[in-house]
Amino acid sequence: MKHNKFILSALALLLGAFLVACDTTESDDSDNSDIPEDPQGVVVPEPTINNVQPVGAFSASGDNPSRIVVNLTGVVDPTTGDPIALTWLDNFWLEEDGVVKGTLVNSVSSGGSSLAADVVFLVDNSGSMGEEADTIAGSIIAFAETLENSGLNVQFGCVGYNGYVSGAINLTNATGLEEFLNHPYYSYGTSRTAHFAGPDSAALADSAYYSFGGPYGENGVVGVLYSDKFFNWRGGAQRVYINFTDEPTQPGGDARWTTANMCQTIGGIATVHTVYSEDTTYTTWDEYNERPWAMSECTGGTVKFVTRDASDLDLTTLPVTGALTNSYKVEFITGNPNAAHTVTMTIKTPTADGKRVYQNITY
Repeated sequence: MKHNKFILSALALLLGAFLVACDTTESDDSDNSDIPEDPQGVVVPEPTINNVQPVGAFSASGDNPSRIVVNLTGVVDPTTGDPIALTWLDNFWLEEDGVVKGTLVNSVSSGGSSLAADVVFLVDNSGSMGEEADTIAGSIIAFAETLENSGLNVQFGCVGYNGYVSGAINLTNATGLEEFLNHPYYSYGTSRTAHFAGPDSAALADSAYYSFGGPYGENGVVGVLYSDKFFNWRGGAQRVYINFTDEPTQPGGDARWTTANMCQTIGGIATVHTVYSEDTTYTTWDEYNERPWAMSECTGGTVKFVTRDASDLDLTTLPVTGALTNSYKVEFITGNPNAAHTVTMTIKTPTADGKRVYQNITY
């Protein structure tokens, strides 16, 4: 009997050891050993050029609420036109409540991360855009396909505008965007973006007609604020706009539709990139005729000037492509996942620098 008890005990021990060895729960989602310790004695340099700014979306990492992920849109050096390769403590610093944080930085372009991006095209579809409208539509479609193959988890939307929102499709894939721009009944010139499509097309049209009209002339700000309010943005995704126009931003004397109000509304949340197809000396700039690329300057976006007919337009070669395909996944450990914080991100290179301060931010 004692011999049998010994055998049973041994079998129980072996079985326990086997179960421990095969336990699939041993991987710890709260393991943060890959993130560096907070450095000591580091002084973050102060930007002096202020020609770029980091913009990102913050979120906690799944079941690990102390691990914070920043989906950081890539930054293009306006001097060289090339994306800046970010390196922690070399040209990139992140602070939480004044403390320089240990930071893990992975680039999408290196295959080190898969990030989400919601990209919305804003298209001026007034009469003066007739000569470049078809070229713009073709370039948008090619650009969307390029981004889908870049490693980004990307969605696309589109807003057509004049003095008001005249067409839109909510966030969809590249195929849905192509169907919108090549709709059988709206497949030529500025009509491509002068209609509403998608499962919520009726609601989008109602929102446009009753909420987003007023400026007497072309105004990309209207398209930004409209989509910011009504589109199905994903949490934790980058928000990126690309605005195509050949006219000034014309708020019509209404502060709601000024570039300044747009910058205050989406600053730090989204970037606006500008494609301008007109002579920049053609217009006298004032409060009724604002520079369209000011939308990019205040949000950290890029600017491209093309010919009047946009015959030289290739979005896949523009700085915005470099910005998106060189996005970064930035991770750090928060001091308190349940509190609001002030987070500062700083970039500094010999030819480009700037910073963004997020106040009272929660994850």
